[in-house]
Amino acid sequence: MNVFTLLERATKRLQLQDSLYHEQCEVVLGILRSAGVLPYKRSSLNGELHKLVAAMLVNAYESDTSIDVGTRKAGIFHHYGYSTKIISYLDKMVGVGLLLSQRDTAKGKLVLSGLVEDYLGAVELTLA
Repeated sequence: MNVFTLLERATKRLQLQDSLYHEQCEVVLGILRSAGVLPYKRSSLNGELHKLVAAMLVNAYESDTSIDVGTRKAGIFHHYGYSTKIISYLDKMVGVGLLLSQRDTAKGKLVLSGLVEDYLGAVELTLA
C-alpha cells in the first residue's frame, strides 16, 4: 500500500480510542527507539511524528500489506503534509532489518520483518 495512504490512515486511527492499536503503536515505537531508528533526544518535540511512523507500520501489519515508497523526494512528502524525516527513518529501518527491501534504501516495496510481526502478534494475543 502506498506510504502516503498508510500515513493518512495512521493519522486518523491515532485519533480514535482503540487500546489495542495504541498499545501496538507503543510496542513498535519501543522497537524503533531500541534499534536506534528513532532518536530519544527531543522526543517531547518529535514524539507525535515518531508515533505516526510507528502507527504506519501497525497499519501495514493490520492490512497485511507492504509499504510502497514510490518517491523519496522531500518535496512530495512536504506537499502531502508529512515530515521529510520519514524518509530517513524508513532508510534506518531498512538498514537495521526491521523493513525488508530489494535495495539498500527505502525505495519500492518494503515488507515488515518477522521480528516486527511477531511482536505485534504477541500484543494482539495479550490484549485479546
